[in-house]
Amino acid sequence: MGRKRSNITVLSHLLATCPAPVYAVDDQRKIVYSNGACTEWLGIDVGDLIGQRCEYHSVGGSESVHDVAAGLCPPPEVFLGQRTNTEVACRTSDGRLSRRRAECLPLGDTRLGCSGVFVVVETEDLGDTTPAVKDETEPRELHRRLRRLIHDAAGRYQLDQIIGEDPTIVRAREQVRLATASDCRVVVVGPPGSGREHIARSIHYAGAAKDTSPLAPLACSLLDAELLETTVSSFIASCAQLETEQPPALLLLEVDQLPSDAQTVLAGVLSIGELNVRTISTARTPLGDLAAQGQFRHDLACELGTLVIQIPPLSERRNDIPLLAQHFLEQTNANGEKQLAGFSVDAMDQLTSYPWPENVDELSEFVKAACEKAAGPVIQTSDLPERVRLTAEAEARPAKAEEAIVLDEFLSEIEKELLLRALRQAKGNKAKAARMLGVTRERVLRRIRFFGIE
Repeated sequence: MGRKRSNITVLSHLLATCPAPVYAVDDQRKIVYSNGACTEWLGIDVGDLIGQRCEYHSVGGSESVHDVAAGLCPPPEVFLGQRTNTEVACRTSDGRLSRRRAECLPLGDTRLGCSGVFVVVETEDLGDTTPAVKDETEPRELHRRLRRLIHDAAGRYQLDQIIGEDPTIVRAREQVRLATASDCRVVVVGPPGSGREHIARSIHYAGAAKDTSPLAPLACSLLDAELLETTVSSFIASCAQLETEQPPALLLLEVDQLPSDAQTVLAGVLSIGELNVRTISTARTPLGDLAAQGQFRHDLACELGTLVIQIPPLSERRNDIPLLAQHFLEQTNANGEKQLAGFSVDAMDQLTSYPWPENVDELSEFVKAACEKAAGPVIQTSDLPERVRLTAEAEARPAKAEEAIVLDEFLSEIEKELLLRALRQAKGNKAKAARMLGVTRERVLRRIRFFGIE
């Protein structure tokens, strides 16, 4: 009779032969087990996967082992003992995003702290359509939408910062795709804090071949004609012997603030036919508008703005704030120990109602501060910066309506009060009261009757 197999051996065999992907994560979020079905689905060797730490984020969107592990990370609340169903995903070898439902089971005595999480993944991919949810700002729904958005962007160009579903941002992403696929001159227009410089740099460095192509940033507000000519000439000379697939580029920061004499020099440089230098510019105001007002050279505006990418203020695309906030939260997850799921409904309401004078940069800063302060897996209103909370409180408190002052009624009340005082001091003597008021006795009698004074 054969030796009876141990429970561990039996369990190991069952998991290994299970057709459903199965994996386990310890309390440090390190993947400690994966069956064959799981590694086959992921298209990765088990040795590369085991030991990988998974953070709850959608930032990377690539096929790297780190990003594969991130796609498997259970929601942060599971590590607090909450059993839940979620969605996990990976990028397949053909570039497709494979999304599947999964059940996450916390392990150990959750009263003492979760010792790990066991995850069972369904064998079939989810379709392209997802059932409607009641709240599109619910943390896991935002995580899913963000992952889809970044996957779609990463498949075409290496830029995941233009986050949003507003039509203006969808158009901007398409324009960035066009800009990265060509060497045309580009102007990125938007208010301070909208990420103009980041977008401009990303356009230059989007392709792998462009990593070796020099980029020279110039602060246009600080340049006069002589300094601009010297700087540009020096840059062109230094790039003369370089052999790169893409031309070197000038990054003209705040080009709309370039002095008029420097505009003349730049227009002359760009008119040189054999010059092989690209320009990528940022501006607060469209150059065409400034040219129409006589504040910028028309020929230079046309030369610089072959493609104009317009980034609107954050206050004009409030529907994108939940996705952006979730994106910045998940960036923090990717860079730190603390793992957060998202925002409470009230916290998100306060973020969407705030005016955001400093745009996306301010939102990024506020979310980072809230992540550092948060004690639980979900950011609450108390975790938000005081500026956001005070703004929300002011909006919740309706302004006191101003009372209209009817001048005739106001003056009539004053006249009545003065008449009563005079009569009291005169002890009812109407002639004496008239002398005190400087009017005739007949007028006092008429006003007494008018006011009905006894």
